[in-house]
Amino acid sequence: MIVSEPGTGDAPEVVARTILEAATVPSPRRRYAGGKMARQVAYLRRFVPAAAFDKSLRKQNGLPI
Repeated sequence: MIVSEPGTGDAPEVVARTILEAATVPSPRRRYAGGKMARQVAYLRRFVPAAAFDKSLRKQNGLPI
C-alpha cells in the first residue's frame, strides 16, 4: 500500500499507453518504462546496488525498511 502520492509521476495516460503496448506487441520485453520518470529510475537502477535501491523505494512509499 502506498501511503502518499508523490505528485511528480507521469500522467496515467502515459502509463496506460505503455501497458497497452506491452499487452499487444508480438514479442514483449521483460520490462517497460512507463514515462519519463520511469525511464530515469530505470537508468539510475543500473548504478545502484539492488538492496540500496529497494530500501530507497520502500522508504519513499512509507513501507517498513
